[in-house]
Order: sequence, then C-alpha cells, then structure tokens
Amino acid sequence: MTVEVIGQGTVTGAGINCGLGSLSCYSAYGSSAAVPLTETPASGWTFSGWEDDASAGSVTPTTSGATATAVFSPTGGGAVQTSTLSVSPAGGGVQNGSTNYPIDCDPAPPAPATATTKCSLTAFTGSTLSMTETPDAGNLFNGWGGACSGTGVSCAVYLQSDESVGASFVAVASKTLTVTVTGNGSVTGGGINCGTGATCSAPEPANASVTLTATPLSGYVLTGWSGGCTGTQPTCTVQISNATSVGATFAPVVTLSVTVSGNGYVTGGGIGCDGGQTCTASETPSTTITLTASPANAGGSVFWSGCTSTAGVFCTVTIGTTVQSVTATFSGGTAPPPSTVSANVTVKGDGYVVSSGASGAIHCTAAGGTGCSTSATQNTTITLTAISASGNSADFTRWLGDCAAFTSTTCTLTMNGSKTVEADFAGGNTTYTLSGQVTGSGSISGGGLTCTTAGGSGCSAPQAAGASITLAATPSFGATFGGWGGSCSGTSTTCTVSMTNAKSVTATFTTSSGGGTTNSIALSVTGAGTVTGPTGPCESTDGKSKVCTEQVTKGQTATLAAKAAKGFALAGWTGACSGKTATCKLTPTASVLVGATFTKLVLASTHTPTIVKTKAGYRLTLWFRTGLSGSLTAVAKRSGKTVVKRTVAVKAGGRHVLLTVPKRGRYVVTITIEKHSLRWGLTVK
Repeated sequence: MTVEVIGQGTVTGAGINCGLGSLSCYSAYGSSAAVPLTETPASGWTFSGWEDDASAGSVTPTTSGATATAVFSPTGGGAVQTSTLSVSPAGGGVQNGSTNYPIDCDPAPPAPATATTKCSLTAFTGSTLSMTETPDAGNLFNGWGGACSGTGVSCAVYLQSDESVGASFVAVASKTLTVTVTGNGSVTGGGINCGTGATCSAPEPANASVTLTATPLSGYVLTGWSGGCTGTQPTCTVQISNATSVGATFAPVVTLSVTVSGNGYVTGGGIGCDGGQTCTASETPSTTITLTASPANAGGSVFWSGCTSTAGVFCTVTIGTTVQSVTATFSGGTAPPPSTVSANVTVKGDGYVVSSGASGAIHCTAAGGTGCSTSATQNTTITLTAISASGNSADFTRWLGDCAAFTSTTCTLTMNGSKTVEADFAGGNTTYTLSGQVTGSGSISGGGLTCTTAGGSGCSAPQAAGASITLAATPSFGATFGGWGGSCSGTSTTCTVSMTNAKSVTATFTTSSGGGTTNSIALSVTGAGTVTGPTGPCESTDGKSKVCTEQVTKGQTATLAAKAAKGFALAGWTGACSGKTATCKLTPTASVLVGATFTKLVLASTHTPTIVKTKAGYRLTLWFRTGLSGSLTAVAKRSGKTVVKRTVAVKAGGRHVLLTVPKRGRYVVTITIEKHSLRWGLTVK
C-alpha cells in the first residue's frame, strides 16, 4: 500500500508515517485486512478528504497494490505556493496510482505496449508524493536517482521546492515457463494458453510474477496443481526466478445422490433435501463429504445407507470416481403441529365476502375489523365468496391480490403461505352495524355474529348497506327457542334482516326446571381445552366448540375441572360458573348452563425440546407456536451466564429454533418475541 499527502499534513497507520518530512509512505502487508489511517492537518490547513483506494479513513491492501491519497487545503486566504515533481525512468515505468494527482511515466516501453508520458506533477509546496517502479519486460529495477535513492519498490519525496527523480532499469534474460494440462480443462496466464492434454511453454521476464488460471470444461473439476503451484484453488501465482514447470490436473465430477424417506431433511456438500425427494450435487473426486440429518419429528431417528461411516445424524461419504448414492430414512418421534397461515381480506364498495374451509370464518365488509382475517392450516384451501348488497352478482366488479386470476364471485385459495385479497363492488363503502342480544341459554349466528348470553364482541358486526342477512337462533341443551325481538319477530329459528340502517335483534330461550331427581348441566367448551365433570371429559379443539351434558343428583355438588390444550389458556367461566380458576364447584337447583372459554397463547410450547450430540456440541431443538411474526431471540444460560444467543425472523404459526451449547450441564433456555417469553429448564447429559 502506498500513501500520498497533497498539501501540508501527516498520515499515520500500521507501517505508515507519511508527510511533513516523514517518508514512511509505503508498506507491505501479509493479509487483505483493512488498514486504519489517521490524517492530521498542519497548522493553517484543514483535511479535505480521502481519494483513490481509501475510504472513511481506511484502505484495503491488494496484491496488485493500493493507493491512499489524503488531501489537505489551506484555511487562510491569499496565494499558496506550488512545486513540481518530474520523473525520468529508463527501461521501465514510474507510477503513483492517483486519479486526480497522477504520475504515469514510461516513455519508451517495448512494443506492443503504449508509451505513457504523465511524467510531472504540480502540487502544493509541502506535499509528500509517493511513486513505485515497474520494470519493462526483460528488465530488472536497478535503483532510484535524483531526490530518491536506494532500490526499494517505492520512493517518497517531500516537495519543498521543484524536485526531479530518476529510475534506472537493467536488461535481464527471460526464463521459460512450461505448463502441462492433464484432463479436460485449460490454463491461461502470462504467455501461456494451454488446452486439454497439452504441454505449453512461453518465455517470461526474469523475476516476474505470473498468475495462471485453471478453467475446467463442463462436467470436470480441477483436482490439483503440481510443480511450481500447489493446492486446488483456480488461480496460482508463480515467481519466475528460473525455468519453471507447472502441472494442472482435471477430473470428471462425481454425482452424489441423496434420497430422503420419512419426515426430515438432509444437508451438506451442496445437498438440501426434504422428505420424499431425491437430490443430487456434483462433488470433487477423492474428497470427503459430511451429510447431516434433521428429523422433523421431535424425538425422531434416522437410518443411513450408502455412507462410508455414520455417527447418529451424521453420514460421512468418501467420493470416488463413480456415482455415490445415499439414503436417509426417518422414523419415530412426535410430529410437530401443522403450521398455520393467514388470509386477509379488504372490501371496497357495497358488498361483503364470506369464507368456507378455514379454521375461522371470514365475514368482511368495507368497515374492516376482525371478520376480515382468519387463519388456516398450511396447504389447505379456503373458498371466498363475494356477495353484493343488492343481490345482483353484476355489482361485483373484480378480485385483486391473490384472487386476481379469478373472474367469478368465488375464489379458492391454496394456503401455501399467507394471502392478501381485495374484493371490489359497485357503490360506496357505507356499512351499518347489526347487533344481537341473547336472553337465556342459546346463541345467535350468521352475518359474522356469534352471540351468546355472555355478550361480547361476537354480538355485533358491520354489514354492507342494503344487504339481506340471515340469522339463526340455536338453543343450548335443555333449552327451547322462545322467539325473536327487535328487527326480527316470530318463533322460526331463522330470520332475515335487511340492512337499510343500523339494526338490532334479540333471541329469547327458556329452560324447564323439570321434576325429576337430577338436574342437567349444559356444558359449552370453546377454544382448545377439556372440562372434566362427574361423568367424564368434554373436549373442544381449536376453531370448534363442543357442547356436553352432565346429570347431577339434586342436592349434590358437582366439580368441573378445566385443562387448556398446549398453546392455550383458560380465559374464564361463564353462566353458572365464573372467574378464571381451573375448577368450579356448583350445586344446581335446576338445569343450568356453564361455559368454559380457552384462548390461544401468543407464545407456547408444542413439544418437549430435543437434544442431539453433534461435532460442535449439543444441538437443542425448541418447538413452539407463536401468534406473532417478527424477530425472535433464543438464549441459553448456564449458571446465570449466557452461553449462546441467537436472533431469527419467524412467522406466526408452529415453528422451531436451533441452539448449540458446547458441553453437558443444566441450562435455562428462553425464547422471546416482543414482550412474550417462554422458558425451559434442560439438562444436557
């Protein structure tokens, strides 16, 4: 790396102290790591900026050389003196590598090279100018003259007045470089252009550095250099100190074929293969490839065939000269819960969209709200239907987003990822609220309503202006429907409401007391969980409510126990029970209704974490479900100190994250997304 100072100031760094009389302006480095440089202006001067290969006060050395130019400017007014540096090389060239302050002087290079004649440079008096020498072909640098001396590759001049520098070169005899190519490929560089199976020679200047490049033909790979070059890298630089021979050997690539059976995937050696697939990669002969199996099922195992050696989830394959075939068969373990994805709908105009096939229903109008989104198990289907408020399908104009390809009023989505849909209708975006109220033991459904005696958000929903909405009244066990009120009337269990303005309806249910020896408990379970009573459990799954009946002898106390499924929590009791404790005791004097509602947790464990020993330590697989998408941080601590920390981006649904700890012991592992955390205590044996 070479440093120049234009104006009055200094530049310092590793091996560099350049400017104001200090002439350590050149240094060679053993790596390409960036070298920090510090600029210091002289009194009355200010630093203007870096040029050429320097940026933000650092420069990265390269094998072909890098130039860092620091420019200083005077702070006062008035004229500033300048001085001129002139160079006169003979038998080679002198350059400084600068764009805005160039010296590039070689007046008489041998044919066919073109002469360069930028042989002088005028700069502020007090500048420090640096140059390097380059011999012409067949020459060797002999030394500096004038304001420079010695035989170093670089020379720096403190320009206090006009100065001149000479550079002399002497002729030397050329040396022969011979290259032999074995196999299907070629080698180029210097005077060499050598193809398959050939031996080629070319004269090269003594002490020159020649870079050779090996290029295999399609289906072949460089297996190694020999002679003056070693290794398998595609390029090699040879120092021509005497006659030199180099060999390059090419061989056919070998196909590695991996077949995966069962629930898992295999990686390594360019392979990334899921269950049910056969994947291939091209490998270099005589190399060793390590394949890693990752069971998708918690606690699952893998059986290998076709490996040179195996160790648990690892398969080592030594590549020969023919196709290598490996099979990984996964079995056992507990399958992770299916991933869920979201469908989000926007409505514009006088109409609404309803869905079928999802785990939660869509009933979406131009007012938006919770009825415009739902979740579904990944790779299932949802059918969306667009309904105009007028009842005339011609008033539906188009689908946009993931339904844009559909032209009818229905759109079926394959939920291989989250989907966004817009439905456009003629007319404005006016909506009216439809409200419901339940008296007694029963529910109202339809038009986005899911209303019970408990009330809540399910008892109102926006409707498109002018739409005809059909509602249904459903009595709970032991109850009967007594009739409608408000905008509905009569005792039919269905009612159609025309949304010409905001409307409200009521549904009344009655329960007979009876005269037997037992009382009934009508038990409604919503969400994912189980309520166990005297005669057994009543279980609901996510998205499906369950209604069960308990018979209790009059005068006796019944105990109901609620247990949430994984990923859910008890939100509370309704009806004859209340609160959020796990048990409810009651002594019914008549038939009663009890509701238990379980809600999905934002972050919940789905499986017991798995621990697998690897070459790097012990890999922990943490299985969880999250209701959020974003940045998730996983931390493993031992004795209160953080051992490993990892941050990954996750989407809502069933997920897992991997952490590798270095040794056995007791760990506390925590995952966090936003303000929600989940913790495990794990013993690694």
